[in-house]
Amino acid sequence: MGFFAMLGSFFLGIFLIAFGFTRKGSQKNGWLKGSSILIGIGLVSFAVWLGLPK
Repeated sequence: MGFFAMLGSFFLGIFLIAFGFTRKGSQKNGWLKGSSILIGIGLVSFAVWLGLPK
């Protein structure tokens, strides 16, 4: 179960980071760009933490 959670978190985080960086620079949706990048970094960090040997 932990392996699949790690993979899901990793791929979802990469998707959100890419989504945040490829958004067009609109001032109205600036919070969406920043929040998707931050959430993506958090998910990738969580996946790395899950992958560390315990």
